[in-house]
Amino acid sequence: MKIIEPYLNFWARLTVKIRKPLVIGITGSVGKSTTTAMISSVLTHPPIEKMIGKVGYTQDNMNDDIGLPATLLRFHNWSEIPHNRSAKLLMLCKIPFRALSLILGNYPKVLVLEYGAGWSGHMRQLINIVSPDIAIVTMIGPAHLERFKTLEGIAREKSRLVQSASPSGLVILGEDHEFVSFLEAKANAPVIKVSGKGTELSRNITLAVCKHMGIPEEIVSPALENFINLKGRLDVIELTDTTVIDDSYNANPLSVKFGLDMLEKITKPGQRRVAILGTMAELGEESVRLHEEVGQYARERVDLLVGVGELAKWYQPNTWFDNSGECAESINNYLRKGDCVFIKGSASANMGANRQKIEEK
Repeated sequence: MKIIEPYLNFWARLTVKIRKPLVIGITGSVGKSTTTAMISSVLTHPPIEKMIGKVGYTQDNMNDDIGLPATLLRFHNWSEIPHNRSAKLLMLCKIPFRALSLILGNYPKVLVLEYGAGWSGHMRQLINIVSPDIAIVTMIGPAHLERFKTLEGIAREKSRLVQSASPSGLVILGEDHEFVSFLEAKANAPVIKVSGKGTELSRNITLAVCKHMGIPEEIVSPALENFINLKGRLDVIELTDTTVIDDSYNANPLSVKFGLDMLEKITKPGQRRVAILGTMAELGEESVRLHEEVGQYARERVDLLVGVGELAKWYQPNTWFDNSGECAESINNYLRKGDCVFIKGSASANMGANRQKIEEK
């Protein structure tokens, strides 16, 4: 059933070509999902959506060669994309009618799309489906090194989104990384550089998008205040006697360091800083070195470092568990009343189980 991908692509490209929405494209090694969600949340705020028109956006991490065209055809999550053969055949029959109804009917005026890049040439494939009017790169850092080999390779791949932005559009770059000048040189559109890390960067990018679109700041501010962070992405939970920063959705060295910075920033006087760090996946030959580097960064900032997974031994933690299940069963024995706890790890480490166990305490 490999036909489903080019079939989705054809009808998605046709729909967008005819309807011509304003496309906001977001990529980066860290923060792209939060930035996508924040921009989408603000633009769908009722007074703003009334001004700019209907807004569609990436949900459920649908940012690859199936998810992107599916989003353009107004599928909202992965559960709507069938896996068994008979359901796929039925979907193939329905897609043309779905596309025609969107072409003739009520299609979004604005699309906020996340672009993931898993291998060399992947971004070009996604851009061929739909290119952005506004291109955003949050930050470049070590992610998917197993496939891209070098940071320069990651930067080259992400730069394709910058190059593809409409000359009459805009490029927005997070400025706190070493490839800003490289990306800026690739742009054919005006460039804005914004500061910040984590949710602060997402906020500043969102403000830049809204300013470019002519949306008054007085209605943007309350929309930003209403934003609810994605679960597992720097999600701060205040429990009765513990503060938890749940950033367990995924991890790479840059995002772990940002999370540790946030832990350091929000810890109140008298609180102990605890980091529960799972392994970071897909780092290739640099894996051991990067785990050592992150471990040193963590030990300089926390009072207790817990490692989870084989590679997490290279963090040189105070205590170590083989997997997240073992950690979740025992973690409350290591925590004290009043602790501020940061939870992070790659998706494969399943670190969310620790948040659940701490909440159950």
